[in-house]
Amino acid sequence: MHASDWLSFAFSFGVVLALLGILLYALKRMQSGNLLGMGQRRIRVMDSMSLAPRQKIVLVRVKDQDILLGITPQEINTLASFYLSAEELAADAAAQTNSEENTVPLAQRFAELLKSAQNKNKG
Repeated sequence: MHASDWLSFAFSFGVVLALLGILLYALKRMQSGNLLGMGQRRIRVMDSMSLAPRQKIVLVRVKDQDILLGITPQEINTLASFYLSAEELAADAAAQTNSEENTVPLAQRFAELLKSAQNKNKG
């Protein structure tokens, strides 16, 4: 193989790795619902902890309560349920409001980038 073939291969491999990284980042953002400016979900996983290879406990927030779940391959059991206090509800609502204000839909971000690029070209 010639040196140019190796350079072409290395460049192509780098492009594939970059595209893979971008795809994984986008999938992670889509999973959390923040990529397209969508609001927060009603059911949120607050924390999880693995106890064994196929067993874990998960703390899930639904409306005004936290639910502690025990998860095994065969079943899901409710271990405990905690109602949120007024202070926790207010803090949670404030956090959601801040995250929604900081999340700009993807189309708006692209429009702003295009406008700034056009202004640079004109100037």
